Formats: sequence, structure tokens, C-alpha cells
Amino acid sequence: MEMIISLSIVVTAGLIAISQYFAYASRPVSELSRFRYMMFTFSIAASAFISVGMELSYPGKICFLLYALDKFFKVVMMCEVLLLTMDMIEVEKRYTSVFISLISYASVLLFFVDTVIQGGDLNKSPFGIYLAPRIPWHQALYFIYYMFYVVMLIIFVVYKGAAVYKKSEKHDLMLLMFVYLFSGAGFIAEQFIIVYQFTYVPIVIIFNLIAAIFMRKLLVYHDSITVVREHFQKELDDGRTDIVFVLDNQLKIVFENKRAEVLSTLLDDEFLDRKITDVFSFSSGALAQLSQSGEEGAFGISADYPVNSRHVNMIINHKLDDYGQIIATVVFVYNMEDVEKHEKLINDISEESGEEMIKNAVNITRGARVLIVDEDILFLNVFQRILKPYEVVITRAVSGRDALEQIESHVYDIIFVAYEMEKMTGAQLVSKIRSMAGEYFLSVPIVFTTTANINDVFTGFLEAGFNDYLEKPVSRRALNSVLTRWLWQRFGNEEEKELPKENKFTPQYNELNTLVGDAEKMFNEKKYEMLGFCIKGIERDSRILGLSDIADLSSDLNEALLFDDEEKIARLFNKLRAGIRDAITIN
Repeated sequence: MEMIISLSIVVTAGLIAISQYFAYASRPVSELSRFRYMMFTFSIAASAFISVGMELSYPGKICFLLYALDKFFKVVMMCEVLLLTMDMIEVEKRYTSVFISLISYASVLLFFVDTVIQGGDLNKSPFGIYLAPRIPWHQALYFIYYMFYVVMLIIFVVYKGAAVYKKSEKHDLMLLMFVYLFSGAGFIAEQFIIVYQFTYVPIVIIFNLIAAIFMRKLLVYHDSITVVREHFQKELDDGRTDIVFVLDNQLKIVFENKRAEVLSTLLDDEFLDRKITDVFSFSSGALAQLSQSGEEGAFGISADYPVNSRHVNMIINHKLDDYGQIIATVVFVYNMEDVEKHEKLINDISEESGEEMIKNAVNITRGARVLIVDEDILFLNVFQRILKPYEVVITRAVSGRDALEQIESHVYDIIFVAYEMEKMTGAQLVSKIRSMAGEYFLSVPIVFTTTANINDVFTGFLEAGFNDYLEKPVSRRALNSVLTRWLWQRFGNEEEKELPKENKFTPQYNELNTLVGDAEKMFNEKKYEMLGFCIKGIERDSRILGLSDIADLSSDLNEALLFDDEEKIARLFNKLRAGIRDAITIN
């Protein structure tokens, strides 16, 4: 009866191990870790069924060979536990490799001793078959063999504890400790069974099966908190014109979008693999917000960029794991470009830095079709001259009417329009372009050039439907920034020219939808300061989209927030929310 119970336990454990062999994560980060986990569970299942084979073949030579094979699979279990967790722990890998090699060579030695000189007797108990060493040094070898493994597990836990102290991955550590606890306990138990000849129980199989279940949980969790570029495709899209960084939970910049790569070259600065606190200077309050955990959603902070002495604005969006801990942070940075002005039509920078800047930009701008519209012939001449090094195809128009004729018969990748023109103002021209039939006229990037203070004319820009602006006198660096910012969008779309293009304002509508969701959360939680930030974003996007009613409502709501008028806040917010939902549905 005892043998039947023992065999039933072993067979059940083997079947469960087989089920674990096929169970891992829905989307593993590493195929190698999947393979190692499958080897781990396969070794457990193999050891279980070998135990049954030993029962049936005892006391023949086949039983002894099966015992040696069982020992081999237990060595594989040891090694796979260490290999699976090696990438999760900040430990010197060469030491791990040395240890795994020693374990492997020791196992070969044991097999040799067992097979050639038979340093122990195979004994059968009601609960299984085990080897009882006769020679003292052989017994000591078994003891050292298993204790070395257990000591190594303890070292790994210490290293992991140090990593947790720096990263606060408490749940990761908890699961890992369970894996090591059961894995080590099984081998310790077998050691005492062998040395002191206790009644054998298949404890290694059972304990390692429990360790495998915890290992799968650990791998799934570790995969979920691993920051992978593919998880941020939307934020890092090459067509984005804002600057995007992705940080890990230590605030290190691990990914950046193309716009950030361009700025890295233009500003002669490196962003990747540096902590964001080393790139920007934060106030203590902003740094506390940047490092906070427990909440997911966008909020704004500001910082200083020492490279060009600029004050920049940031939108922060934390990504949290299932336990509310920060695993990654997406940072959108605005106003990083350094624009220098002089009293002339074009702001020339040093010849050497200008050549290098243009050289990096030509890969983006080469072959682009550019239309420049201005009534000032002198400015057209100078502007055309500084555009030529970018290897673009230039068309000039000296009036709004001339520009409309060109636009009706030609396709351009970017259009520069002077805001101050007499016969037809820049705003009137852009409004006419945007009202023309066809998706192209909605999506073509239009950049205003102006001598006015941008704060005085920004509302007019929004109403006209502009994309960007350049202040006169034009800075070469600002021009370079505008060209690279908007001409990225030409790439990757060559095969889609015959397909209907997405509405030019789709990103704004998507952002508006996200903002109203964030605003609703802040409103329900009565976090009015954060709600104000969301409302400002809604007002900005509404004006770009021409939703003047929603923009006016947003302005009124911001005023109510300033005076903490809760009744008015609730009334205006409900009205604003309904208006935005209608606008998004219609468009």
C-alpha cells in the first residue's frame, strides 16, 4: 500500500510537471527564459518517471543506471534554477558560470564513482529507492555537493536583496525567495535521507515542482515589469514631433524617439543610458512628483536644461505594475531647442556647427518639396538661399493668390507662409487652404513666419489652422528644428499614397479623448490642481481643432477652479465633458 501511495504521488507530480512544461507567460520577453523553464519542468517530470522505473527494475543494473540518470536530471534542476534567475540578479555572471561548471563536473564525477566502483548500495524502502554511500569520502562528497548548491542559493538571495534595496522590487524578491526555499529544501532533505539513511520520500520532486510553480509566477511578473521598446510604440512613433523619453524605475533613460535623437545631435548631448536627473535640473517639488508611485495618469512639471540654459516643460506619465509600483515613466519634453536671434533676416551660427547640423538633417530633408510664401522679395531670396543646403525642391510665391494657384496644381511636403501680408494675410491664406476639398489640404504641414511677438498672434495662428511657426529674424537652428520635426512624416508612407490618409487632426482628437478621461478621474477625486492642468490641455487642443465653444468652456472652468467654486466647477465640467464626447463622436 505504501508503495502504491508513493508511486501515485510521484506519477501525479510528474503529470503536473508536464502541465507546467507547457505553461509560461502569454508574451514572454525572452524565448531563452521560456526554454530554460521548460528544461526545468522537463527535468522534474523526467525524474518523477525515472523514480517509477527504478521501482520496477530494482535491483538490476538498469536500476543503477536509472539512478545515475536521475542524479543528472537533478543537476539540471539545480543549474536551471540558477540560470533562470541569473538575469534578474545583479551578480557577476562569470562567477555563476564557474559555479554551474563545477556542479556539472561534480555530477560527472559522482556518476563515475557510482557506476565504476559503486561507492554505495541501492536500497529500497516502501517510499522509493535511494543510494546509501559506504565509503566515508563518498558520503562527504555528496554532502559538499548539495551544500555548495544551497550556499550558492543563499548568495543569490543576498545579491537580490541588494538589488531590491535599490529598486524596491519587493514582489520580485518574495517570489524568488519561495523558488529558492523550495528548491534548496528539497536537495537538503535528500542529502539527510542519503547520509542518515532515513526512509526515502520523493521530496526533491515534490519540492522542485512547487519551486517550478513559483518560478512561473516569477517569470510572468518579471516579464510584465521589463521595459521593452515594443510596449511604447505609440509614444515613440517616428512621426511624433514632440520629444519623448522612456525611463525605467531608476529614472534612467532607456528609450528615446527620433525627435530626441535629432536633438541629441543638434545639441551635442547624449540622453540614452543617463538618469533624467543628470540631464535636467529639477526643483525638490518637481523631483518628488517625478519619483512618486501609486498613481497612473499624466501630470505636468518643469525643469531646467543646463546645456542651453532653457527652462523646459514636461508631461509625465507613469506606467505601474499590478502592485502599484512604477515600472516605467514616459516623459514628453517641450521647448528644448536653443534659438538665438540677431537683427538680420537670418541668424547665422558658426560655420562649423552649422555644417554639421545641416549634414545630420539632410538625410531627413533631401528631396522634400517646399513652398515659401512672402510678399518680401528680399526675405524670399535669403530664405531660399539658406534652404538650398538641405537639398529640398523650392517653389516661391509672392502673394496669397499666387500661393493658392501653386497649391492647387502641386503637392508640397511643407509650406512656409508669412503671417504679415497685405493683399491676403497669412491667416486668410491658411484658412483657405484648410477649407479646400481633400485630405491633403488638411494634413500638409504649414509653418507661419512672423515678426510679431508670438504671444500676441498665437490665437490667430490656432484659428487659422497652422502647425508650427518661425520668428523673424529666422534662426538657422530653429529652421533646422522645424524642417526635421515635420519632414520625418514623409518616411514610411510612400506605399500608402494611394490610400486615404488619416485626418490631420486625429492625434489632437486622440489626445483630447485621453485628456477628458484624465480630467474625469481628477474631477471625481476632487484633485482640482491636476484637473486644471488637464483643462488647460483641453483648451489648447480645442482651439487647434477649431472647437471654440469647448475652448471657451475650458477657459470658464479654469476660472472657476481658481476660485474653488465647486458648484460652478461641477456644472461646467459636466457640460464640457458632454461637448467633448459629442465632438469626438462626430469627427
